[in-house]
Amino acid sequence: MTRFTTLTLSTVLILTSCAKFRDLGKDLKLLDDDYRIAGVIENADSQNVPVKVVVAEWDRSTNRVFSGDIVEVTTGGAFLFMVKSPLNQFVAAYADANRDGKYSPRESLWIHRDAAGNPAPLDLGPSNRKVRVRGKLSPTEQVPAALAKAIAEAVATHGVDKFITRQGVRFAVGEKANLDDPRFAATRGENGLWTPATFAIQSGFGIYFLNNYDPSKVPVLFIHGAAGSPQDWRFAMEKLDRKTYQPWFYVYPSGMRLDQAAASLNDAVTLLHQRYAFRRLDVVAHSMGGLVARDFIVRNTLTDGQNYIKTFVSFSSPWDGHEAAAMGVKYAPEVVPSWRDMQHGSGFLTTLYDKRLKGRVNHHLFYSYRASRSPVLPRENDGSVSVASELRKEAQADAVETRGFDEDHVSILSSRDALNAGKKILDATPR
Repeated sequence: MTRFTTLTLSTVLILTSCAKFRDLGKDLKLLDDDYRIAGVIENADSQNVPVKVVVAEWDRSTNRVFSGDIVEVTTGGAFLFMVKSPLNQFVAAYADANRDGKYSPRESLWIHRDAAGNPAPLDLGPSNRKVRVRGKLSPTEQVPAALAKAIAEAVATHGVDKFITRQGVRFAVGEKANLDDPRFAATRGENGLWTPATFAIQSGFGIYFLNNYDPSKVPVLFIHGAAGSPQDWRFAMEKLDRKTYQPWFYVYPSGMRLDQAAASLNDAVTLLHQRYAFRRLDVVAHSMGGLVARDFIVRNTLTDGQNYIKTFVSFSSPWDGHEAAAMGVKYAPEVVPSWRDMQHGSGFLTTLYDKRLKGRVNHHLFYSYRASRSPVLPRENDGSVSVASELRKEAQADAVETRGFDEDHVSILSSRDALNAGKKILDATPR
């Protein structure tokens, strides 16, 4: 929530017809109309060549393909597609051994099949808008001849640009990246708030590493807030002892629903744990990212029964919601999806503390209180979030420590006192 108050209030109350809302309206149509296909190619990393995943809407009765999409997987083999129709969606993957961007005979392949072993469409429908699949590439797998013919005819008739929908998402699960990459700039964080679907398609999202995984070092996962970016954590990452810790960061479109952001994060962390079997993961989050983090930790620790997350440090999180979010939901011509979760009394916030983490995960709740005048926030605030929201009683009750800092909502991330306090907490956590 780095820029949430000033950006949201000025836009909602003054510029309700601005380009941001027009872009948001188009973006929401992508989210509202689409079905989602998520999956993992389990042996993608071992191929040592690019691995591509393809989805095709194939009507076998007429042997016609109406649309298709293709995406190259990142480290870990995860992928995500958004498709318009729930009918006749087939998904396959191949190892592009000759690196020509096309499937060639004898390249390792996987295609989704039913229980009888036949190529089969995915089970999508109004009550099942998202499916998950897993597969392994095999050198003996074959593309059905009819499907290959139908795709070739569709491309020849309509051309690649009209055939490909370009709504595949690169979902990072441990991809190595540079913090100065333009994808992680502050301006991209704002795009993630206002156009979450477009952000995901154009930039991808997921967990990124600054260095190759090192089993001797403790991973620390950083989660940004609304309109934020990994670069918000630059000072915090510099404080880490790189001989002891390895920083990871979660990039997500902060305009998406918070439970979806948390579920996607849990999927990525679960895949990383399956790959590396790390024994400890520390979580550090800012602002709205704290809400995503808590939902993720509950899923991982209490629902999935994992025990590697021991320490959670949150900075300036609006545990009881945000006044501007409620105004946005009430008055804006289009509503950013995450605003619905951020309004006080939302279903997400109401159930966020249904389960207790205390005794399983040590939550250290840091809050900021350097106030500024605001037409919406109460007198006690940190310039962006009310102190009352930061100090929601359920949040304090489930924390092992509550500590305040004379900083504003943004400056707490570069505060020597706050960062040193966080460092001491991580250092005190048993290896």
